[in-house]
Amino acid sequence: MKKIFIVAVIALMSLTFACNRKTVFELTSDSVINVPYVGGNYTITYNLESKVDDVVNAITDDKNMITSIDNQTDGFVYITVSENLATETRETSIMLSYGNLCFNVDVEQEANPGEPETPVDPDPEEPDPEDPEDPVDPDPEEPDPEDPEDPVDPDPEEPDPEDPEDPVDPDPEEPDPEDPEDPTINIEADILMGNYYGDDLIGGLGHYWIILSDGGIVNGNLVPNSEFFRLDLLGPMATDESDIKIPDGYYTFDANNSFTEYTILNLGSSDYCYVDNNNEAWSTTLTSATLIVDGNIITLNATVNGQDYIVIYNDEYQLSYNPVSDIISTLESDYEINLNNATGTLYCYGDYWECGYCNWGIEFNYGIENGDFLVLDFLTDSKTDGSSGFEGTFVSSGFMEDDPTQPDWNAYTFIPGFRLDGSYMMGSIMQSYSNGVGVNEAPLFGGEFTITNNNDGTYTIIINATDDANPAHAITLNWTGELNRVQKKGLKNKIAINK
Repeated sequence: MKKIFIVAVIALMSLTFACNRKTVFELTSDSVINVPYVGGNYTITYNLESKVDDVVNAITDDKNMITSIDNQTDGFVYITVSENLATETRETSIMLSYGNLCFNVDVEQEANPGEPETPVDPDPEEPDPEDPEDPVDPDPEEPDPEDPEDPVDPDPEEPDPEDPEDPVDPDPEEPDPEDPEDPTINIEADILMGNYYGDDLIGGLGHYWIILSDGGIVNGNLVPNSEFFRLDLLGPMATDESDIKIPDGYYTFDANNSFTEYTILNLGSSDYCYVDNNNEAWSTTLTSATLIVDGNIITLNATVNGQDYIVIYNDEYQLSYNPVSDIISTLESDYEINLNNATGTLYCYGDYWECGYCNWGIEFNYGIENGDFLVLDFLTDSKTDGSSGFEGTFVSSGFMEDDPTQPDWNAYTFIPGFRLDGSYMMGSIMQSYSNGVGVNEAPLFGGEFTITNNNDGTYTIIINATDDANPAHAITLNWTGELNRVQKKGLKNKIAINK
């Protein structure tokens, strides 16, 4: 589960970029998994260095033995082995592959021992009348009403409502929400909202993004202790852009992103979200999901960390049409960032971008309801342990001429804010909020900023940058205060744009 920052219920996700380095793909757990006959859940671990955009695949040719494979978590593959009903051992293998690299993991399962033998009674039909341990029952079909060990049940077919061991189920057809044997959670959603982006991902296929919730948004604001399901869908193009609906059909979760029709995309924006009592949101990726759309009846079956959900929406709705612009910035004039009473947190990521330079990040007002949110993403020098510090002047790196999707990595530069997958930003960005809802956003695209150590426990940050609009707007800041330092935060956040 990951903590996220919400803009109208849009999450932060994680992403790793890689430069041109040799890929290392190796098994770090045992190459053979020994399984008892009853089966169970097992984990395969691996190390993958210099990963780019490809997916680590895991497949088997024996789906009766290996009933599920979950490869959605980097470094881990989770498998489920079914019970072996045969009295012979069985085995199979799972192949993990990344690009042209692969290896096998063998799974060996012991035989089912079968039922224990029952001792043979030489004459089971005839009891011995002379044997006090085997008395003759004059009427074995009728219980003895005088025997306290053999009470007469006045109605053996009916459970005894007074017996705590035999309670009456008032509605035996309904699952018991308290029963651990019946873990499915049923949700009647009263909110369906989302966007339609046309064919921004794949030509000829409509791209839809929806949110399902049971009362999680009121007057545009998040409700504490609420939950959401968010689904990124590919389907037919919308037939009426003035009244956009999700096309009828059966959508399945596409873990490997084949970008085909009637699929739920796995791009980091299909997940389960929970907003806690402090209005901070947490996101968990889906293990599996199907979505059935039949007019205004929307039925989601999803699994998250082993928990099954059924979410049903049955009401009128309409999606917004939001074609993706080449310009990210929504500013209409120059903007001075306001960080009054803001807290700043400094992160050292090491060689996060795998470019040979130490990567740093500074975040302000992470999780605020009102005000400005700022991320500075920048590089110092080749001392990737951070020993050179983070002070200095940093200019925009720009982007590579031969690959305009990647920043032009250089020492003492900042990574400009850029769009990813049509929906997210990475790099240096600013956003402003009112009542928890984004009202403005822009990448720090050009210009520079300076970080100065005042040698009294405070730092001064001066920004003279520009956004990506044409003509560009100035983005400025003059801030002095303390920075809370966190070493090696790990994965970064991918910040959803407020489209």
